[in-house]
Amino acid sequence: MDAVERNKQYILVVDAAEEELFHTCILLQRFGHEIVTARSGEKALEFMTVSPPSAIVADPASGVDLFLSRLRQDPRFYDVPLVLLSWWPNALQEVGKIKGAFFANLRKPIDVVQLYQTVEAAVERGPRRNIRIITQIMATLEDGLAGGDGLATTLSEHGLFFRTFVLRQVGARIPAIVRIKDALIRLEAEVLYVIPFEDGPFQEPGMGMKFVQISRPDRELIMAFIIEQLENGIRGS
Repeated sequence: MDAVERNKQYILVVDAAEEELFHTCILLQRFGHEIVTARSGEKALEFMTVSPPSAIVADPASGVDLFLSRLRQDPRFYDVPLVLLSWWPNALQEVGKIKGAFFANLRKPIDVVQLYQTVEAAVERGPRRNIRIITQIMATLEDGLAGGDGLATTLSEHGLFFRTFVLRQVGARIPAIVRIKDALIRLEAEVLYVIPFEDGPFQEPGMGMKFVQISRPDRELIMAFIIEQLENGIRGS
């Protein structure tokens, strides 16, 4: 492994249960994280000596008690945030109540929002705590200007990115309709920033927009859609 790979930021996921390991990893990838997996604490330690992670998400049933005791004695890893994710109601007690050893203790089945917020805080990626997804949903700006029909290519419960070549002014408040499945969500959004086509081929032209008027049921509908998309294909029936 070369220097570039050694310095690459990733989250180490440790879980002996293959299906649950898969579920956790897919969610973290959909959150935008690079991940590496291990089926036991011993294997996790072997990998960490080559490339330390930015955080660890581990099930205590995977040998984390021994893993943790060794982890905290090693000056290279003592401050790596550790998130326990297990079915146990008292996971901290089960692994010896080691004070200060855990960043968080989450319960399975996974709560998508809780996992997202916890991991974002653990890796200190900034103040953002709202899940956003890449998507392709129809949206309409109802301000009477050209380019009103288009796609929202990024969506959160608080805003979206509207792909368009016809930009509005930053600060403009625009009534809009967002189509999610069979529902038409009517709201008002404010333009926070614009990306013109001239910025280059690696930038998607359009506008980042914040919802300034939206009903609570419609916001909840958007959040339910986001979680459904994140879990699509990975939650057992």
